[in-house]
Amino acid sequence: MLDLKRTEASKTEVVSLKDLERIDQKAKNFQINLILIGGYAVRAYTYPRSWRFTKDVDFITTRRKLAALRGVFELLEYSFEKTDFGVKGSKKINLESIELHISVDKVIDWSTNLEYILPEDIFTKANKINIKASFEENKDLKVGATVAPIEDILIMKLMTERTRDHFDAIAMILDSFKRLNMKRFWANCKQSNLNQHIRKRLNSFLADIKKGLVKKLWKEFTGREFIREQEITLKERINKLLERF
Repeated sequence: MLDLKRTEASKTEVVSLKDLERIDQKAKNFQINLILIGGYAVRAYTYPRSWRFTKDVDFITTRRKLAALRGVFELLEYSFEKTDFGVKGSKKINLESIELHISVDKVIDWSTNLEYILPEDIFTKANKINIKASFEENKDLKVGATVAPIEDILIMKLMTERTRDHFDAIAMILDSFKRLNMKRFWANCKQSNLNQHIRKRLNSFLADIKKGLVKKLWKEFTGREFIREQEITLKERINKLLERF
C-alpha cells in the first residue's frame, strides 16, 4: 500500500511540475506578471531536492483580471474558480490531487491573519530558476519557472504559525543566505507592518536552538541529524539578520 501511494505521489509530482512550467510560459504569452511562491519556491532555494516535497502550485500576481488564464486552466484540466483573493483550481490525478492558487496583490496567512503586501520591485527582482523533482525516480526532471525573490519567500514563511513553514525558513537561511538582501528583507517587512512579528519569530528560533527543538524539527523533516556546524551557522546568520533590524 505504501509503495502504491509513493508511486501515485511520484506520478503526480511529474504532472504538477510540467503544469507549473506550462502556466509560467502561458502567463508570459498573455503578458501577465506571474511568479512562483509556496513549496516549489522553497525548493528553488534549498538543497537537496528531498527536503521539500510538494505537489500544489502557488503563484502571485498584481493583475486582477485573470480571465485570460481560464483557458490555460481548462487546457490543463483544472477547475477554475474566482476567489476574494485571486483564482484557484484543482484536478484529480488518480488517488492524488493538485491544488493551484493564484493570489493577487497580497498573500494572507490564515494561521495568523497577517498579510504580506507585494512590494513594487518583486517582479523585477524575480529569478528564473530550475525547479527539480523531489522523488529519486524523477531526479532527471527539472523545469524552469520565475520564482519570487528569496527575501519575499522567507518573510512569507516566517509570518505563519505552521511548523512546516518554520522548517522551510530555517532551511532557506542555511542554504541560500548569501542570496539574501537584508536591507530589502527588513524594508519589505516594514511595508506590511510585519517587522516586529518577524523579529520575534527569529528570536524564537534562537531560543528553540538552545532548547534542542530545531534539532527535533530538522530530524522530523529530513530524517537527518542537525549537526553542530549547522547549528553554529544558523545562529550566526539569524543574529546577522537581527543586527540589521
